Amino acid sequence: MKKTSRIRLASRPLILTALMIALASAGLLFQGDGALRGKATAQTTVAVVNAASFANDRVVAPNSIASAFGQFVTQNNQSYVAQSQPLPITLGGVSVKINNVDAGLFFVATTQINLSIPAGLADNPSAQITVTNSDNTTRTGTFSIVRAAPGVFTVNSGGTGLAIAQTTPDGIRFQNVYNPDLSPRDVDAGTTERPNFLVLYTTGVRNTPAAVTVKFQGVPGMVTFAGPVFGLESFDQINCIIPPELSGLGTIRVVVNVNGRDANPVTIRLGGQIPPVRVTSIMPGVQVNGELTAKDQVQRNDATGDTFFFDAYDFTTTAANTTIAVDLRSTRFDAGLLLYRVDADRLTPVGADDQSGSYGSSVQNNDSLLLKVLPEVARYVIFASSSDFEPNGVGQYTLKLLTNVITPISYGQTTSGAAISNTDIQTSGGTFLDAYWFNGAQGDRQDIVMRSSAFDSFLILQGNFGDPPFTADDNSGGPPPNGRDSRISPTSGDIPDFPPISSLPNTGVYIIIATPLDASVTTGSYTLSLNRLSAFGVASERAVNISAPGRLIGGTVRAAESGGTTFERFSRRRIIQE
Repeated sequence: MKKTSRIRLASRPLILTALMIALASAGLLFQGDGALRGKATAQTTVAVVNAASFANDRVVAPNSIASAFGQFVTQNNQSYVAQSQPLPITLGGVSVKINNVDAGLFFVATTQINLSIPAGLADNPSAQITVTNSDNTTRTGTFSIVRAAPGVFTVNSGGTGLAIAQTTPDGIRFQNVYNPDLSPRDVDAGTTERPNFLVLYTTGVRNTPAAVTVKFQGVPGMVTFAGPVFGLESFDQINCIIPPELSGLGTIRVVVNVNGRDANPVTIRLGGQIPPVRVTSIMPGVQVNGELTAKDQVQRNDATGDTFFFDAYDFTTTAANTTIAVDLRSTRFDAGLLLYRVDADRLTPVGADDQSGSYGSSVQNNDSLLLKVLPEVARYVIFASSSDFEPNGVGQYTLKLLTNVITPISYGQTTSGAAISNTDIQTSGGTFLDAYWFNGAQGDRQDIVMRSSAFDSFLILQGNFGDPPFTADDNSGGPPPNGRDSRISPTSGDIPDFPPISSLPNTGVYIIIATPLDASVTTGSYTLSLNRLSAFGVASERAVNISAPGRLIGGTVRAAESGGTTFERFSRRRIIQE
């Protein structure tokens, strides 16, 4: 508590300097929204907005700073700035009443007035402002009053971009988050042992200080004070600890929320070094029970700006072409699984999975199951995280690594004695599966057939980088009584979201997943054959491909929704150095 109080009081001289100079220039800090000004003038009414955010919702709080836009008459049509506090209730011949209560005036001009909303006013969805001009004419308007309507002051005076804010590690030394030329300054994110406080200058906060939160790129910061700035009418400040795990992320978005209402998003720039990855070893076959929290390590998707918490686990292979299955499950968040290879002093992404936990099941879930062939002997790191579709996901999870679980198969080969059993890989959707891998060349035309009299077979073909599949099939293996067999070829593949592919798109490793479609029938024998077709065939495979009803694969197609495969999307996340 002493530290919080000291920070609040010690910041006063700098607040007075920064904000009062801005007030004195009036047109700098309170330049406002030209669209609001024009609309209000055209209607000869008054539009009232938060003076920090200029939000179009026209909602303000008692004892906060508001801007009124309209067509006003001042003495000699000049602009006037209050020279002292308490604020005057008449300035430049202009006075303002809110629901018949006098408002203090910071600044008046012919198109804009900056005022303090009286402190004692009750919430009112139809509050009235009456402006009496210097020639005794009046202008009126309506707006809403609520307990909290936060706005954060910004350097560009328009409610966007870089915040007017300071940082302090001790409540004694303060630095602005901007340089003298108003460009962003690199801010130290601090450490857990020596936190750095961000002091945001706001309005509309003081009435509900216990309901204030601040998020840095979605990551919560600890709020240590929210309330009035001593000696300045209607100005508020918020002190909060910058999350140290965000060090080195560059320009980030800061969002204040008060009593459920967001302020205008602002930015600061975090300098420093990206923290090294904290890694825990994982043993094959041993389930890890973990939890993502707001204090975990953080990744950032540089394409979207979203951030993601993660836990990291490492293992080392001792033989080339080691095969693995990595299973990440959570009922609390949409699981996202990333796999990196350690190359000297950096992490190279080699695989990612978002939705494969429900493969082979008609019941969709958001778990991940990454099947992967690791060609190189190396050290690898697994990131247990949330999907790109759920930034900053938190909650408990389970993670398991299995090795030597994918069988090699070659063109021209048919399996002998293959069977789905309860010792196979089991997805979180409930089905057991077998996996095979083969080397394919770009342009290869493959024919994969799975036959079983024990269950309705289901085939999936995917690359060596995670979901989504290239194609999948349920019942194209032949007419009854073999209609429950599966076939993937240039003209067969009956899953609507994953149509047939005419040939393999790249040279490399491909993975075949063989499984029963129905989780209630979990075991039984089958045969699987892989063949390469000749280059001669039907001129247009699509022309003869008759779409079969099929069944939906568990999970949804997310590549089309966001422009790329899961691996491509997850690879946009910032690679954190080891």
